[in-house]
Amino acid sequence: MELLITLHARHEIKSVPADNLFSVKFPAASPALKAFGLKFSAGGAHISRTMMLTELDAVLASVAIGSSVQVYREAILDRNVLRKNTDSTRKESLRRLRELYALDEATPIFVILRRLHALDAGSLPLLALQVAWARDPLFRATSQPIFDASEGEHVATPVLAQALGSLFPGQYSEMSQAQTARNAASSWTQSGHLVGHTHKIRQRIKPSAVAATLALFLGNLTGFHGAMVFANPWCRVLDLSTDRARSLAQEAHRSGLLNLRAIGDVIELSFPLFAEIQGQVA
Repeated sequence: MELLITLHARHEIKSVPADNLFSVKFPAASPALKAFGLKFSAGGAHISRTMMLTELDAVLASVAIGSSVQVYREAILDRNVLRKNTDSTRKESLRRLRELYALDEATPIFVILRRLHALDAGSLPLLALQVAWARDPLFRATSQPIFDASEGEHVATPVLAQALGSLFPGQYSEMSQAQTARNAASSWTQSGHLVGHTHKIRQRIKPSAVAATLALFLGNLTGFHGAMVFANPWCRVLDLSTDRARSLAQEAHRSGLLNLRAIGDVIELSFPLFAEIQGQVA
């Protein structure tokens, strides 16, 4: 099965070199990966919301691991753990959180998010980022300008809108593209990739071993094996060079988050914490 796809430019974008803009690789769609929780079709929560980090944090703090999907629903709609003023806002928040994170422990990617968050709550911004990136193609479409920006460089929101429009030509109005780009810029700010309120400046993030464990798991799961696992798309989302990814893998191994075996250029990774989940997409 072909596991990687490369997107090609149809329209030139003056603000970002076209050759670079469409170099992002993402796993090709498969029934197994869709069941795992990845999304591939157009559409996503970022057309009206950000990655909703504050809301996700509130839900995870209020709902115990192992709860049913109904408990998550009741927490938002009945207990109003998000402190929304109207029923319609609660319902919309639930809808968008489900789009981004599933909020269903029958969906493996959400189970992994919950388990890693329980080990290190401080890693939630980068755990949430990786899951949202895997589940929202609109958010994912804004990635390349973030990846290409040097530290300290201004990242203009219109550039994110242009990237989105080029990946989904003719599908969204200019107004929708602009709104989605603003939401995406906010999400990249929540993750730490950008700083600033209106004038967004690129900064490099410093992920923990827990956040890197998710990146390595997702990379391994989607076909990046051996040394290539250290250059998988989620490692790039975390600003990890291959050397830094390998270093964090070693740290994660020492912490019991994964098993790493390296003999020369031969790299073997296994994830005992998620063994039953990994078997679902074998």
